[in-house]
Amino acid sequence: MFKKIAFAAPLAVLALGSSMAFAAEPINQVINIKAFVPTSLFNVAPQNPDFGRDETMTRQGSGDLTTVRGLFNLKHTDPKGAINALIDGDAALYNGRDSIPLTVTIGGVELGSTTTEVVNELDSVPGVQREMVIRAQTPTATQTGDYSTSFAVVFEPVIKP
Repeated sequence: MFKKIAFAAPLAVLALGSSMAFAAEPINQVINIKAFVPTSLFNVAPQNPDFGRDETMTRQGSGDLTTVRGLFNLKHTDPKGAINALIDGDAALYNGRDSIPLTVTIGGVELGSTTTEVVNELDSVPGVQREMVIRAQTPTATQTGDYSTSFAVVFEPVIKP
C-alpha cells in the first residue's frame, strides 16, 4: 500500500504541475486618462486638442519654412476680465549647433517673454476665437539638419480696474 501511495503522490504532483504550465497568463491593460475641466470664469483651449503636440515645419521652394497655425477659443467671463499671454522658454528651433528664431502671434499680437494683452475685456466676456501663428525666420544656407524646440505659451486672466 505504501508503494502505491509513494508512487501515486509524485504522479499527482507532476500532473498538477504540468497543467499549471499550460495555464494562460493574465494580461494587464494600462489605461491612462486625463481631463481638464476649466472654470466657468476663464478658459483658453485650442480647437484641435492635438495642436502643438507634433507640429512640423517643412522647407518650401522659396527657402522659407511653413507656418504652424492653430485656432484658439478664449473666454474670460468677468466684465473687467481680459486675457494676456507670454512665451515661457525660448521660441527658436535648435539643432545643437545654431538656432532659427520663431515669431509667435495670437490674433496678430506678437508674443514675447513679457505679458501682452491678446483679448480685451469687451471681447473676452462672450468669448472669441483667435488664430495662433508660429513663423520661423528664413534659414540661412548653412542652417541645415534636424531642428526642434519646446516652449510654452502662458495665457493669463487679467482683471482691469
